[in-house]
Amino acid sequence: MSEAKPQDGNTVKGYRTLSHGEIGKMNQFKELSRQFIQLLRVHAGDITSNAPQDWEAVEWIRKAEMDMKVACMSACRSVSRPDADC
Repeated sequence: MSEAKPQDGNTVKGYRTLSHGEIGKMNQFKELSRQFIQLLRVHAGDITSNAPQDWEAVEWIRKAEMDMKVACMSACRSVSRPDADC
């Protein structure tokens, strides 16, 4: 994943300035998300069969990855608390 450029809260409309603690918390959420997604991808690579039940397993892995991304975004928004219309 690419690293986002640091923002001070003044250059992105709708966001307030974050404390160092809040920035650290968001980075922890993101790191946990990256670790979880990496583990999911390793697990997906372990599935080598072409059986229908394995197709379903891969679909669940994809869903888990997307759900983790949503969970991370939600957690970060809970920290950053952007304006209601963002």
